[in-house]
Amino acid sequence: MVSELSVNLRPSSYGNVIRVCDLPNGRVMYNVVDSEGHKAGKLSIPADEVDKFESSYTQILDSAPKIQAYVDANSSESSIRKRRNIARGIIAASGIIGAGIPLMILKKSTSVTKKILGAVAGVVTGLSAGFVASLSVTTPPGSIEFAKATRELSKLDIKPVLDEQA
Repeated sequence: MVSELSVNLRPSSYGNVIRVCDLPNGRVMYNVVDSEGHKAGKLSIPADEVDKFESSYTQILDSAPKIQAYVDANSSESSIRKRRNIARGIIAASGIIGAGIPLMILKKSTSVTKKILGAVAGVVTGLSAGFVASLSVTTPPGSIEFAKATRELSKLDIKPVLDEQA
């Protein structure tokens, strides 16, 4: 995996990171190249975190175009309004169904407290499930992978390399 990032360098409108060398302090240096192909800086990563860095970076490069395509196709005001209404509808329907199921199950019960608690628990469960369902319907493809890779990168010890250090 280590040499794959630099060897299979592909043009990207998001820029690139190219492995340069191993530093004497046990870190690996990378050149950062902007989207126009100009050198934008250098960074270093501990040698034991290189695989995590490269796989996360590759995941970001793979998911970013999917997210961008989704945004380009769905950024009109009517599309945003439509997705917002779909999300509200899913959440509302889930809440109603969540309240209805316990009430149907408990319809023969004589305890009003049991019915109220069941309905409240059902509404909370239904709204939660509806929120998750609406997110899965309205979230751009690739955004979960992008978020996981970004989170992984934030845990790494990435440091800028000044020219006098290299």
